[in-house]
Amino acid sequence: MLIEHRAYTLRPGNLDAFLTAQTVRGFERVRPIMERLIGYFVTHSGPETQVVHLYNFASYDDWTKRLHGLYDIKELEPYFKTVRPLMLAQENKFLAPAPIVELTPRWGNGNNWLPADRPILGKLGKSATNLVEESTLILTPGALAAYWQAYREHGLAAGSLATTSLLGCFYSLVGRQHQVVHYRSYADYPALRAHRDVLAGNASWREFQRTCAPLVMSADTKVMEPAPLAPMSPLYEGA
Repeated sequence: MLIEHRAYTLRPGNLDAFLTAQTVRGFERVRPIMERLIGYFVTHSGPETQVVHLYNFASYDDWTKRLHGLYDIKELEPYFKTVRPLMLAQENKFLAPAPIVELTPRWGNGNNWLPADRPILGKLGKSATNLVEESTLILTPGALAAYWQAYREHGLAAGSLATTSLLGCFYSLVGRQHQVVHYRSYADYPALRAHRDVLAGNASWREFQRTCAPLVMSADTKVMEPAPLAPMSPLYEGA
């Protein structure tokens, strides 16, 4: 299993145009990658006007076949010409599921949710509030094994608090090394803040953080919401 994290940083004010371009293009021509889509997410905090895509591919060869095959479809050329000028940057990296079963409830260690499966989160729609928190840790070189051990010994001792709302935990294969990324799903900001507060008050979680502190070079968090178009957010039920 290979998780691709793809981030498009858009020119300010171009998010609506980017989303409209997806609808105009349609989704049938890009079915090979939509079959492996986890979701498109739009940042609330962190980089402004950024769209993060997550995909679950079977392998690197699967990724190459599905993605690169799109560039040979002439009917997609107008789409590429429309969306590329909307962007300031495109980045991608490959991730693998964490080697701890409790941290991989959806992808990895025998789990493999795909868009063909039923949605597992809330509903999309104007009245819906759904947030996904992306937390990224950059560890010191060689510290990944020690980080997983600290999780097993102390983090998981926090019980369900450690895994509540967890979509998945991954680590970098290609791109910046010694990187760990957690994704958690929340109904809204109050739920997100409440979970953070409860974790902060848990003795086992505090011990986990204390143990990990010497291993961590930097920490970064983005709060995102699912793209409002159902085909781009298969984790969620349509409105």
